[in-house]
Amino acid sequence: MDNKNLNIKNIFSLAYENHRKNNFKLAEILYKKVLKINNKHLETIFFLGTLYLQIKNFEQAILLLNKAIEINPNNSNSYHNLGATYLELGEGQKALDLFIKVIKINPNHSDAYYNLGNSHKILGNFIMAKDSYEKSIKIQPNVSQVHNNLGNVFKDLGKLADAIQAYKTAIKIQPNHANAYHNLGNTFKEMGDFKKAEDSYNKAFTFQPTNLETLDTLCSLNKKKLDQTLLNHIKSVMKNKNLLQKDFAYGNFLLAKYALKSSNQEEEFNYLIEGHKNYFNHKKKYFNKGLDYWLNDVPQLKELMNLGQATEKIKNPNTIKPIFIIGVPRSGSTLVEKVLASGPLSIPIGEETGVISFYAAPNILAKKSIKLNIKNIYKNVVEKYKILNLINEKNDYIFTDKSLDNFFFIGLIKDIFPNAKFVNCIRNPMSSIMSILKNNLGDVAWAHDLKNIFKYFDIYYKKIDEFKKKFPKSIYDIQLENFVNNPEAESKKLMNFCNLKWDIKCLEYYKRNDLTSRTASNVQIRKPIYQDTKQKYYIYKQFLQKYSKKHFWFNE
Repeated sequence: MDNKNLNIKNIFSLAYENHRKNNFKLAEILYKKVLKINNKHLETIFFLGTLYLQIKNFEQAILLLNKAIEINPNNSNSYHNLGATYLELGEGQKALDLFIKVIKINPNHSDAYYNLGNSHKILGNFIMAKDSYEKSIKIQPNVSQVHNNLGNVFKDLGKLADAIQAYKTAIKIQPNHANAYHNLGNTFKEMGDFKKAEDSYNKAFTFQPTNLETLDTLCSLNKKKLDQTLLNHIKSVMKNKNLLQKDFAYGNFLLAKYALKSSNQEEEFNYLIEGHKNYFNHKKKYFNKGLDYWLNDVPQLKELMNLGQATEKIKNPNTIKPIFIIGVPRSGSTLVEKVLASGPLSIPIGEETGVISFYAAPNILAKKSIKLNIKNIYKNVVEKYKILNLINEKNDYIFTDKSLDNFFFIGLIKDIFPNAKFVNCIRNPMSSIMSILKNNLGDVAWAHDLKNIFKYFDIYYKKIDEFKKKFPKSIYDIQLENFVNNPEAESKKLMNFCNLKWDIKCLEYYKRNDLTSRTASNVQIRKPIYQDTKQKYYIYKQFLQKYSKKHFWFNE
């Protein structure tokens, strides 16, 4: 071996050793030294690309991993790590294509099947995600994270018992798996078993005391935990400069709870604003795409307003009679859905399926005509609803879909489901906005900044007025304040509009043993209807005033 190659070998070995120990800065310097000597040294290019993936320098990771593939097109690990990079960027289809290539090269690559599952999940292909996770488990059965993610996809499919079993398997393999305990808590919470949910969150917090998301969820279930000792812990955790922005966000949400407990609404409001700012920054790249889509791309697409009178006939659309619950978040939509589904027919509950927007999005982003793709959209939408067990003869092909943003797609929905009905949930906007701030809506991109919230509300009010003029017999307004003041009369009118029979069980939805909910209203719907008027939020009006002046719909 000549001196040049010996030098490369020694530097590379030292770089790899530091990389393995997470000394990323030194490893990067040493890898670059190797490449100065030999800019086509495959191992160095691959590992430096992988290092950039680990430190989230995705641009450089893509550049180097592509170069590694050019040098050796049969290296499955280069394809895999490039796929993992695109997965981090939320580019599900690009990632999926790369993991398929990995599996063609190496059919027993368990990590590739695992990440193929993650890609399918991002793309909403839950059945294929499940199958991919199960193939990964068949090859390598003792990887706790695969079982954990399998549990997540079971939840997406509404198979909660299977989700619980998957989380328990993950915990059996790794008893200190905090994320699996957190997800187990979420599942029990969804089912209304708050005692088991609290126990699971407590264990998650024990194993990961810096995870303030778990702590925030726990304190939402049990406000008694908001004591001085816990406050000191939260403040101590938030002093850590290396704390994830997500945890800074939840730290602020927790401090807001303490401020509310002390009746200091101004301090609470400021903590909420800071928390949402941190949460947005935590997912900034992902959220920026979402903001552009929901605040610009969709509202500005004129074709959406011109749909609703399809000339092409779709095979048997009249047999399916969905009820779409629309509006802005925190306007009583979960309550309305549970009332509708608790009558004599007991129709299936969809909650936020996102089905319509999912299949409309590719056309919108590609600037393709939706009208010309109606049949294909209809086919995909019906297939997805069937996978979610929403379309069946037993319930006369009636079900609910509470994807609130479907108000954008009323015309499209009328084209594919002529018998669809729309229940438009209305609440005093100040109450809805404050409730959005108090309840982190997670992946809803526009819900973390007041300017964006007001812009979205403005779009909603204008769009719904246009659609009500176009389809006056298909859209029913239900005002939350009226509903809670006179639930029997209002629920009878609601059921009548939806061609459903009413009985007292509609108002006793909270007594159902099979009641599940993934929404922020999960705890509230376990109780009878109660009067929660705008007076509860009136004190916050002073903080919203500067945002509200330009908007006709913001009133007392």
